[in-house]
Amino acid sequence: MQTLPAIRGPELGRARVLEHSGDHAQAAALRLEYAHTLCGTVQRIAMLREGCARNSGATEEGRALHQALAETLLRHAEFMEDGAPRRAILMEAARALEEADQGAVAGEIYERLGMLRRATRAYERAGAITQLEYVLGLLERHEQIDLALQAALAAVDAALREGNRLLAYSLLQEHLAQQRAGMTPMQGPGALARSGLVQRQANLEAALPRGPRLTLRWPGGTTQLLLAPRLRIGRAPDVELSLPGAGLSREHVALVVEAGAQGLAIAALDLGSKAGSFWSGEALTPGEPIELDAAGELGLGFGSSVRVHPLRESGELGALLQTAGAPDRWLLFVPEGGPLWLDPVHPLPVRVDLRPPFIGLQIAPGIAAHLGGEPLGPGASVELLIGDRLHLSLPEGRLTLEVGP
Repeated sequence: MQTLPAIRGPELGRARVLEHSGDHAQAAALRLEYAHTLCGTVQRIAMLREGCARNSGATEEGRALHQALAETLLRHAEFMEDGAPRRAILMEAARALEEADQGAVAGEIYERLGMLRRATRAYERAGAITQLEYVLGLLERHEQIDLALQAALAAVDAALREGNRLLAYSLLQEHLAQQRAGMTPMQGPGALARSGLVQRQANLEAALPRGPRLTLRWPGGTTQLLLAPRLRIGRAPDVELSLPGAGLSREHVALVVEAGAQGLAIAALDLGSKAGSFWSGEALTPGEPIELDAAGELGLGFGSSVRVHPLRESGELGALLQTAGAPDRWLLFVPEGGPLWLDPVHPLPVRVDLRPPFIGLQIAPGIAAHLGGEPLGPGASVELLIGDRLHLSLPEGRLTLEVGP
């Protein structure tokens, strides 16, 4: 509240004496008369505030004093930028108008501020039936919106806990689309729940996989999942498997899906490399794919190689790759989804598939699993996020997978 400047005239002194003696009507009249002599808006507001604090609207003079404060505040608000200070001034003006027995005008201000319950009380006291019925209808609609948003927030939280991130993502996108269309603005009913939905959307998008790949860390090493139509190997930074080496071409060789002798199979395709590519010592002809039907060494020029374990033995389409010098790091290439292998001797009772923008896991029905501390039901389906910890209860013991980019 503004402090009064040095305005210690006889009128102000007499007004204070009258207020202490209980003659509030005469005191209010003196204060109102004195306020009109003040030129500065800030001084006038401070004078009127003090008077309104000491004099209620029980008398005609008191109501006039509150009316003067409200009008001065409203004129002051016209020159303020929209924001919390201006809203505070408008709310103070509305309270002064109520005291001045101008409840209908006060209700309109409360309504513009989104303070519908205060608006209903102001309209009711003023007997403004039409406005009261309208705001009561708004309140009922806003309560319905609030309940719907609270239910949406609960549904999103449940989906996130249970690993149904695609469902949570779809619910969040729907509500954000409604906000962009102006159907459910950020202010007003359900603002807290709506803010929670926006925050969950931001958190979810921050933890999304970066494209069709994720990294799983487990006690025996690290396995990177890649679900893509092909796997390019070379020294370019944007290929699926980038390796150092001056003898490598930027895009040296690729693993692709081709029709083989027994259906679709993983094949190696030289991409026109300068130093050549070799499968188990045999040179590849550029542009002619060679089916990989057993584990072997994919040579890249004369100094680099990649160990490849096709999943043909399990009847699946995919391959595990390991680069030289990284015995505990594997890359699982499953172009169409398939079983989750951590390395050639650790298959899991889990299938991996692409559910844009997520990578999903389908856990076998007989396997107990937890996502963080949340138990999952039998045969759970989980869309993975960066930062997840998935615990699987396997026959040989509990296995924890930590999800990274």
